[in-house]
Amino acid sequence: MRIFFDVDGVLVDGWHSDPSLRKPWDATIEADLGVDRAAFGDLFFGVAGGRSSSLMADCITGKRNLAEALAEILPEVGYHGDAKDFMRYWFDKDSNINTEVFDLVETIRSSGSGVELYVATGQEHCRARFLWNELGFSKLFDQMFYSAEIRYPKKDIRFFETINTRLHIGTGERPIFFDDQPEIVAVARQAGWDANQFASASDIRQHPRLRHLWASV
Repeated sequence: MRIFFDVDGVLVDGWHSDPSLRKPWDATIEADLGVDRAAFGDLFFGVAGGRSSSLMADCITGKRNLAEALAEILPEVGYHGDAKDFMRYWFDKDSNINTEVFDLVETIRSSGSGVELYVATGQEHCRARFLWNELGFSKLFDQMFYSAEIRYPKKDIRFFETINTRLHIGTGERPIFFDDQPEIVAVARQAGWDANQFASASDIRQHPRLRHLWASV
């Protein structure tokens, strides 16, 4: 069995598709760095309806370097330091691990069940490396698949088809996947995955194909 987890909204308790569950990393960015939060959001992440053509969208599909893209707009929003220092602030602030989910992942990892654990996420290269190397994802997961490396966003079925090809996932295997965004869950299902919308750790614990893993816990 293979299980895949999204990062933001699942493994990291920060941005979530449900606004009531969000814990924004940039909540104090104006006080901390003097950055106009609203202006930065519009310039970098894009406005509603145009986020697929934003600078961030280019970064998470591997078309742009994050530091270079940030350096273009940070002076406009009040930040005049090094873009890499800004990135460090961002990554550190956006590292609120969902401990309940990680506890379940650790339980699966130590169960001896032979379950393979993966991350499937929309990330650019720098944060992907940060998550894997500094936040400790490499200690729990077999591999991380992310959009900048695959070159397709998660909303594109080719993201999941690429993973199917790389891991030789057969049509009947139906790897389990947890993601907070319903539109991504729908795409993953089209690719043959047992995809589930995530709101809390109970969605993992109560999944019918996983309940046996907690029997002895």
